[in-house]
Amino acid sequence: MKFKGIIFENKLREKISELEKEYGTNLSTTQKILLCEHGPITTLLDVLYGDLHLFILDQHLEKADENVAELLQIEPGDEIDYREVIVHKNGRPLIYTLSYIAIERCSEEIFDDLMNERLTTGGIIDKNVIETFITIKNISIESPSPTLKELFKTNENMLSREYVMTHNKEIVIWTKEEYPLSYFKV
Repeated sequence: MKFKGIIFENKLREKISELEKEYGTNLSTTQKILLCEHGPITTLLDVLYGDLHLFILDQHLEKADENVAELLQIEPGDEIDYREVIVHKNGRPLIYTLSYIAIERCSEEIFDDLMNERLTTGGIIDKNVIETFITIKNISIESPSPTLKELFKTNENMLSREYVMTHNKEIVIWTKEEYPLSYFKV
């Protein structure tokens, strides 16, 4: 008996294939999994590499400009938590993350946890048992910003993904994760 089935349509797989062709590279299985994971990748990195360390580079409350307001689907001027972190293993940076968090959509407990410098956004969601839906908005290969060049001590291109976390049909967190193209090749 021959089986005929339909081919799964997967826009992320297609985007990865386009990036590989455009940049003349083959991404590893691990890199592909990290790019397509529907949630923060710190849990996967912890499973792969063991104890990780979180360093908050910058975290402060600010008013959303038009760009951030559009990403979070809030009004310009609404208060957000701006958060930049780097995750390390034995002093080696593994991943840089920039997040914008819509404060008005956070409970007091979640806001308190955000101010706790020991928790990732994924850790906060797990700790508070928050049901979220994650939508990957973009995956790309990008030139490193000056900050990334300094943090990772390299000029190489970065693998990048942007996603939003939605709770009760409202975007609560927009996140961009980046790491050098040569990372996680195994």
